[in-house]
Amino acid sequence: MPLLDGKGERRVSLWIGNRVRTAAHWDLPQNLACVVAGRRRFTLFPIEQIRNLYFGPVDFTLSGQPISLVDFIEPDLERHPRFAEAMQHAQVAELEPGDCLYMPSLCIHHVESLDPFSAMINFWWRDAPAYTEAPIFSLLHGLLTLRDLPPRERQAWRAVFDHYLFRPDGEDPMAHIPQDAQGLFATMTPEIKRRLKATLVSHLSR
Repeated sequence: MPLLDGKGERRVSLWIGNRVRTAAHWDLPQNLACVVAGRRRFTLFPIEQIRNLYFGPVDFTLSGQPISLVDFIEPDLERHPRFAEAMQHAQVAELEPGDCLYMPSLCIHHVESLDPFSAMINFWWRDAPAYTEAPIFSLLHGLLTLRDLPPRERQAWRAVFDHYLFRPDGEDPMAHIPQDAQGLFATMTPEIKRRLKATLVSHLSR
């Protein structure tokens, strides 16, 4: 793929089929979708529209990814009224053979094959460090630790997560502590990764 620099690990998928629809979903990797045969229509949404797209559960899916439960062809706006708001933020791209579409990580997309026969190649990759696990596991852990806290406590923990993880001001929250004294919050190493996993496993095994 000449559009990519050739560095780093990537996965390549070939999809061959008839006229089908893929429910709206997101993917963790970045994605370059290249149409080989037939036309495809992509309807794209920013991840901030997740609330308006009525996603199903994360553990009961056909392909491992949560999907929108809205029928994009005949949406039931009585059952899914906020879908109309989501469509105000949608972008639609119709691809023909030879066209490629770049989708960043967590770009929500619905895909329709418009012809009786279609083929597409996807190139998937991540720019995150190799040690990075899928963030969905943090979400699942949060079901045990955060979701059902009293509202005030839940908001307080949001401030803690912002400080240590999301860092809206871009500052390192541990900058005032020497690297060798930062413990599990120090720059990631294989040893710190091992200790983090051991801590989590010990907790989750109780």
